[in-house]
Amino acid sequence: MSGSIGFLCLALPLCAQQAPVFRTEAALALVRFHVVRKHSYVDGLKPEDVTLLEDGSPRKVKVFEGGRLAPRTIPIEMTLLFDTSGSVTDAGLLDPLVYKASLLDNLEGVRLAVYSFTSALRRQCRPTRDPAELAAALRRVLDSRPGPQVENIPLQLPPGRKGAEGTWLFEAIMAAARNAAAEPGQATRMLVVFSDGFPTTNTRPEDALAVLSELGIPVYPVVLGHASIAAMKAGGQIGWPRMAELFMADFARLAELTGGRSFDPPVIDVAVVRQILAAMAGQVLCEYVVGFQPEQSSGAPRPHRIQVKLRSKDLGTLEGGFRTVTY
Repeated sequence: MSGSIGFLCLALPLCAQQAPVFRTEAALALVRFHVVRKHSYVDGLKPEDVTLLEDGSPRKVKVFEGGRLAPRTIPIEMTLLFDTSGSVTDAGLLDPLVYKASLLDNLEGVRLAVYSFTSALRRQCRPTRDPAELAAALRRVLDSRPGPQVENIPLQLPPGRKGAEGTWLFEAIMAAARNAAAEPGQATRMLVVFSDGFPTTNTRPEDALAVLSELGIPVYPVVLGHASIAAMKAGGQIGWPRMAELFMADFARLAELTGGRSFDPPVIDVAVVRQILAAMAGQVLCEYVVGFQPEQSSGAPRPHRIQVKLRSKDLGTLEGGFRTVTY
């Protein structure tokens, strides 16, 4: 990873994605996707433009939402996860007016939840559209004192992993995703993680992927470690900056593994935060959700491959649009 990479260009869909897996008892099986044509999102797709397959067989589309022709009705829950061990405290990251203007004001169906972590996870607020509640939660991110609004969530190492006090990055991501998925009601969920990407455990992105894939929650890493690396190099350190760059690359890799997007700003300020959140809003506005009613089976639950295909190559290139549902 290099700090010279433009982070906004990474908001465009990536071609390589691993199929998310989720288990559901909900009435509908849902899958999300984007369509890209000439480096731009396609926002005028119609239900008749796609074919929905279950294990290779066509299924009748029950739900089709997204783009400018079919406004979203399924709630969108965006979890904001802040690493409070280091550079997340930089200017602009916790400005509530930026989140209100960029997300709440632009996305009618989105609700925001706020979490923070070091070697433990704290839920500052559940999904909300209340600007005052969101502002209070963001103010609490850097406050370690307990309170009635804060839920403390212990973190656990995956089997065979070790760690020290500090930044339990992948453990916090897994725990926040599980906590978000436990919210009642059907929703599409996404996890935005602000961190320098320097963990103090030896947990790997693949450990987190096993959890995130089953929950069907994509991760959007915002990599904030470049200022720290620059300071290390200025101080004459040689070996650690290279290792830190590898850590950041691992953190960013969660985007491709889970179907999210990574952002890699060389510096962070209010203007950069606005750009990142604007890109996130664009992701939501141009995302499609399609679903069908699964047939009930009396046998043991088994995995089913759900896939979306475009009826014409002229429509563009499909990004995402596949997952494995166990029912």
